[in-house]
Amino acid sequence: IYDGSRALRVVIDPGHGGIDPGAESAGIREADLMLTFGRELAEALARAGIEPVLTRDADVFVPLETRIDIARAARADVFLSLHADALADGYASGATVYTLSETASDSASARLAERHDRDALLAGVDLSDQDDVIAGVLMDLARTDTQPRSDRLAEAIVAGLRGHVGHLYKTPHMSAAFSVLKSPDIPSVLIETGFLSSADDRERLISPEWRARAAAGIVEALRGWAEADAAAAALLRR
Repeated sequence: IYDGSRALRVVIDPGHGGIDPGAESAGIREADLMLTFGRELAEALARAGIEPVLTRDADVFVPLETRIDIARAARADVFLSLHADALADGYASGATVYTLSETASDSASARLAERHDRDALLAGVDLSDQDDVIAGVLMDLARTDTQPRSDRLAEAIVAGLRGHVGHLYKTPHMSAAFSVLKSPDIPSVLIETGFLSSADDRERLISPEWRARAAAGIVEALRGWAEADAAAAALLRR
């Protein structure tokens, strides 16, 4: 739990990049738009006294598992992945915040144990000598603490976005099995900023003014969440 003794460290993960452009619509590429927003969000966080780290700061391909490794190497308190989806029917619009679903988390630990270096699975814990079962159990234990914190973070971001940009998807907090959300000990959310398949969303997303308001909502949410998280940490220490 973040204890408030130092600046909050937030890893910002602009989705896609390089050979993976993500969604494309009306000449707009998700990878480019999210890199722009990621940089703007990083600047807004820095102005607010929050330490930002970008998983990419150029149009380059970064594997999904590597994005988690970057967050762990940075000793991140929070991981935010930024996206802008597109749907074939084009009807959906508005921002959505995702956390890892319970069914996805059941098998996430096993897959991470198979695919990651053992000293990179849990902060401060070297699992090099542990088999997959033990590593999975330890990661599941970590996730029982982290998942409720991720859910509270998602709810805070939903409230922050609602207060600053207004328009959200009909179910603004959802859960899914996104790979970048599977870190067992870092509160992680994926923010779908809008749908490129929606003309109204595209107009909002390409607007620097709209993105600035969205960034302000996220900053406000992180500040409130960090204060509550630090208060919870103080209670645990008593």
